Amino acid sequence: MSKKDDNNQDLKSNYKLWFERDGEYIFGPGACAILKAIHEEGTITKGAQVLGMSYRYAWGVIKKIEKKLGIKLVETYKGGTVGGGGARVTEEGLRLVETFSKLNDEFNAVLRKTDSISL
Repeated sequence: MSKKDDNNQDLKSNYKLWFERDGEYIFGPGACAILKAIHEEGTITKGAQVLGMSYRYAWGVIKKIEKKLGIKLVETYKGGTVGGGGARVTEEGLRLVETFSKLNDEFNAVLRKTDSISL
C-alpha cells in the first residue's frame, strides 16, 4: 500500500447556487423548493408539510423575497364556507423557479463531467 492510498487526496467539485442583488441574498435552493411544492400541492400548508417545514416559515420566506423583488410570487385565495382555499404560484414565481432550476441543472451537468481529481 503506497503513501497515497493511506492519505486519500481525492477532491470533488461542489457549489451552492443562489441569486442575489447588490450582494444581498434573494433566492436559492430552499426558496425554489418551497415554490415548487406550493405549485405542485396547491396550498402553502401542504407544500410546507411536504418539505417538513411550518406554514409560517414557508410563508415568511416567500414574503421576504416578494418584498426584496417588489413582485408577487404566490397568490392565495379563500375557499367556500367549508374551506377549500389555496395558493397559486404566479407567472413571475414560475419563471424564477424555471430559471433557477435550469441554471442549477447546467451546473450539475458540468460537475458530472469533471467528476473528481486526485492529488
